[in-house]
This record gives sequence, structure tokens and C-alpha cells, in this order.
Amino acid sequence: MEISAASASAYQQSLLQHEVATAVAGKAKDNLELQGAMALELLESAAMTAVDPSSSLGQNIDIMA
Repeated sequence: MEISAASASAYQQSLLQHEVATAVAGKAKDNLELQGAMALELLESAAMTAVDPSSSLGQNIDIMA
């Protein structure tokens, strides 16, 4: 079996394409994980806090604005 320069070059190009595709998929995965972590942080920061029932916070409405 004889391997020509063209077939060796095509094989190397195929390997390079596979490595690039793997690297791009890894970067996309990392980006999705980062976005998920940021979304969770945003949800946690927006969590409602309990209001002290003895405070007057939210008991008055200014209708003369």
C-alpha cells in the first residue's frame, strides 16, 4: 500500500479540522457554563428578603405625586 503526499496532506488536514472543532466545542461549553453560573448568581441576588412586619415599610402610598 502506497501513501501519496496528497493523501497524507488530506489526513493531516482532517486531523487539524477535528482538533479545531474539538477546541471550539470546548470553548462553547465553557461559555455556556459561565452563562449558567451568571444566571444563577442573578437569580440569587434577586431573591426577596423578608420584611419586618412591625416596620412601616410599604404601608403608605403617596397618591399626590
